[in-house]
Amino acid sequence: MQTCQRCLEPVGVDVDAEVNLAVVLNEEQAKNLPRYYDPLIVEAEDVELLSLIEDELILSLPLVSYHEDCTIQTSFGEAGEAEPEEESKPNPFSVLAALKGKADKS
Repeated sequence: MQTCQRCLEPVGVDVDAEVNLAVVLNEEQAKNLPRYYDPLIVEAEDVELLSLIEDELILSLPLVSYHEDCTIQTSFGEAGEAEPEEESKPNPFSVLAALKGKADKS
């Protein structure tokens, strides 16, 4: 279970991981494999497949999980509520415009 990124409720995610793994003993054998195989070089006798499978499943998870029927809230407040009008503010450069006008007359 993951968290839906729209409603923050639990959501089930189907994970489909396709792994083409080839077990080889050294680098030379890995170089001779076809390109569609991922080599697993086994130099020691113990191989921990659990972490390998776990990593592949994590990489196969979607970036963003969400319910298919979740809706995104695009507006807030009442539907008929109007946006507040901006009050007129004095232009801070009006003083400079007045000074420039005096300088042009001189």
